Amino acid sequence: MSQPQQPIIILGMHRSGTTMVTQMLEELGLFVGDKKDDNHESLFFYKINKWAFRVGTSKVDMPTNMLLMTEGCKQEVVGGFRYYLSSRKRKEFLGGKYFNKYKSIEQLDFPWGWKEPQNTFTIDLWKEIFPQAKVIHIYRHPLDTAVSFIKRDAIKRNRFKLTWKKRLKLFFMVAYKYHQNFTITNLEQGYRVWTAYVEKALHVEEAFKGRCISIQYEAFLASPEPYLKALADFCQLNVSETQIKQTASGIQESRRYAFLNDDACKKYYEQIKKDPLLVQLGYNEIV
Repeated sequence: MSQPQQPIIILGMHRSGTTMVTQMLEELGLFVGDKKDDNHESLFFYKINKWAFRVGTSKVDMPTNMLLMTEGCKQEVVGGFRYYLSSRKRKEFLGGKYFNKYKSIEQLDFPWGWKEPQNTFTIDLWKEIFPQAKVIHIYRHPLDTAVSFIKRDAIKRNRFKLTWKKRLKLFFMVAYKYHQNFTITNLEQGYRVWTAYVEKALHVEEAFKGRCISIQYEAFLASPEPYLKALADFCQLNVSETQIKQTASGIQESRRYAFLNDDACKKYYEQIKKDPLLVQLGYNEIV
């Protein structure tokens, strides 16, 4: 067995293009897990991050309580992470192909990683286990992000249905959340959550300086091949120019700044475009 490799940890606000980039990197050879959900998130790491959020009394739309964890709490959570990485549950990530070969996910000796927006707020915990991990941060204009999040959330709420397990929990007075992200129902709320994720991710970039690559979603759509080549090199993937071109061929540049087609979004943008964070990210002069 070769020397273990540190992971590529992909993070960013929900609906910011992390799924697209992760799918492309997987196509180019990055292992991102055996079992994944519709958003291409490793179910194994999603469940672990979700557990950490519960310990930190946080939710997807209210993540900043994670920043208030005491040192003792952090060490307990990190201990839980280590346990799961070597438990039998690791098969959900490794699949049958790698399960028997690697007794712990920490032993993986090829390019690997995982994508999960909650990484933005659990990355400090993962750094305790993977101190030389690399980070990919993807960010997108807040209004396109908010609109996409609201639409996805509305679909989830409208499809909500109690299974027999959920009904049993309710019968025994065990708390069960109706829907985790129900507070994001308008642009202002979406912008608030976007700000929390992006500000935290910018601190992550500083902490991982030299081991972090930051990608603006709109710039990626406009010129995908050089960005994809840089990402492949960053992940130490051995790919050809032909592979890069093929992988980038399906990108739709028209998805850039879709909010400009909506009058309500344009009106709200005029209110926020001079905010320091938007100026810093170059989102203050979108025409």
